[in-house]
Amino acid sequence: MIRTALQFIQKELEAYIVSRENDSSYTTGHVVDLKPPALPNGNINLNDATHITIIMVGVEEERREGKRPYYVPTEDKQFLQLNPPVEVNLNLLFIANNSNYETALRDLSNVICFFQSNYTFDEQRYPSLNGGATDPNNKPWQLIERLSFQMLSLSFEQQNNLWGMLGPKYIPSIVYRMKMLTAFDTKGKEKAPAITELNLSGN
Repeated sequence: MIRTALQFIQKELEAYIVSRENDSSYTTGHVVDLKPPALPNGNINLNDATHITIIMVGVEEERREGKRPYYVPTEDKQFLQLNPPVEVNLNLLFIANNSNYETALRDLSNVICFFQSNYTFDEQRYPSLNGGATDPNNKPWQLIERLSFQMLSLSFEQQNNLWGMLGPKYIPSIVYRMKMLTAFDTKGKEKAPAITELNLSGN
């Protein structure tokens, strides 16, 4: 689910920047990276030949009242009763890590323009939304229905804490909150019989 969403955003953002720049230095496969900022040995894991690196820097639960059990139909005309899905938001850091500072600033502007014109994503407008799901039929939890993005404004203290956690010195970047991923599990749940008739008499 998380991987499906991030791979989709990586590809869409890269296609947008390549088309927008129309420049030989912006080629598909070499514009947007999705990886951690540091290697296991602590060395910085940013490539100057790439323009944007996406890093997940936080996960939050979206709390809403009135959540109810979730039912999934089965082949034998019954239903799996699942616990209410967990809805999560991801905080994503977009780092403009180009070796040329002016180019990095332009790349950061491209990220802002991308989300200004595309702040909501669903399968109707973006058929490739679930293109990264490896086994959607047997693993429906890999699928996502809708994503929306909101820019987060960090104070200097919050930025300092974030970059202190990541390791490297500050690099031009911006944080967006991605809403709403739904997580659920179908294993080990009891089946509920299908409703075959309604009793409206109140007895």
